[in-house]
Amino acid sequence: MGAREIDARPLEQTATGRLLDLHEGLCNRARELMSKKNHDYTNAQSAKGGPFANFEHVASFGVATVEQGMFARFTDKVARLGTLLTRDIRVIDEKLEDTILDIINYSILIAAYKAEKARVNS
Repeated sequence: MGAREIDARPLEQTATGRLLDLHEGLCNRARELMSKKNHDYTNAQSAKGGPFANFEHVASFGVATVEQGMFARFTDKVARLGTLLTRDIRVIDEKLEDTILDIINYSILIAAYKAEKARVNS
């Protein structure tokens, strides 16, 4: 197929189609995971709970700002990704996909916090 020809194969049979299918699957799994973790870890059922509760709690101690706490966790996940990609990991629970899902979710969590903060301050 020449550079100017259009790829007439169905999208799911192309590399781009497979990429987009993978993207959709990962994002769906990341959303499901975030929902479960939000329920389990953020005290979402209490009056003061919410998706940022753990980070706000740490900030109340003066340890780090909410953003710094989120960034620290994000960089932990990126460091773990680097380890998984460059070393022979023998811990069964350390899976590449789990780390990728965590990175997706921390990215979204940071964006959501910034959006919520802007909404409250407007």
